[in-house]
Amino acid sequence: MDVEKRKELVLRNTTEIVTEEELDEILEKDSPTTYVGYETSGPLHLGHWLSIRKTLDMQKAGFNVKILFADLHTYLNKKGEEDWIQAMTEYWQATFEACGLEAEYIRGREFQEDTDYFHDILEISLNTTINRGTRSMQEVARGDRDSQSVSQIVYPLMQALDIEYLDVDVAIGGIEQRKIHMLAREVLPDIGYRKPTCLHHPLVVSLQGTDKMSSSKPKTMFPLHASKETIKDRINGAYCPQGEVEENPIIQVARFHIFGDDEELLVERPEEYGGNAKYETLDELEQAFESGELHPQDLKNSVANHIAEKLEPVRERFKEEPELLKPLEEIGHEKPDYI
Repeated sequence: MDVEKRKELVLRNTTEIVTEEELDEILEKDSPTTYVGYETSGPLHLGHWLSIRKTLDMQKAGFNVKILFADLHTYLNKKGEEDWIQAMTEYWQATFEACGLEAEYIRGREFQEDTDYFHDILEISLNTTINRGTRSMQEVARGDRDSQSVSQIVYPLMQALDIEYLDVDVAIGGIEQRKIHMLAREVLPDIGYRKPTCLHHPLVVSLQGTDKMSSSKPKTMFPLHASKETIKDRINGAYCPQGEVEENPIIQVARFHIFGDDEELLVERPEEYGGNAKYETLDELEQAFESGELHPQDLKNSVANHIAEKLEPVRERFKEEPELLKPLEEIGHEKPDYI
């Protein structure tokens, strides 16, 4: 694969790269490395799937992929106790593997409790104001600013240092990670390390069109291990006004997970309603939807069927190992009905 095609894969479905010039240099390497870090604090859902898709793109573009399950970060951000976090991590890794990602899976405690790492955190803290650390966590910290703990200020310093200790060329994150990544670019050179290149993807709009996608609000999303019936129910109940393509969650699902994976969308409908139609590009789909040629219900039905089928490997994994879902049950999530 030539460099331009690799670059296209890296940049598709993203918001920005900081910086493109740095990316061009990285793409000249034989086997560059990328990573994404995750707090393992709840079900992997539709919102996370965009991040998984991005790492699959990077894999196709010739990058070695590292997935950091940030168990210590999760604890410092008040998301759970240690034993539960480790059980959740097993569930997360199983889901990633079922999505087809061939990656090196790493737990934060494997290196974050080493003496050298601890000393580097102290060095970074000398070069970071409390206000800067607090601001970098605004988008990801649990609780409001007044209740933020010291551990949540240490968190972004650790995330910055993780990039160096994992020997990463490109750090990937949602756009909500931007402030932490910019902190990393500022402070890592102060202690003799490289300035990381950072790739940011957009956040997926809630299925309800307004609320932030959240596992605590079931109708705003669905877990990747959900049953076919749940996926279809959530998509059929989604916000999808005729003709609106911007901030339309169903259009977004098609953009990122169908056309963004070089797939086509087949719409099956009776002849009296126009008969079957096949859309090969996102532009074709959006034009048909804006013109009224494609009805919202037909769009929902076709996307729901496509996505439900695409996630079959995830369901199969948990049919084989249903015990991996136990930590989710402990926080109120029911087992899917196929188990």
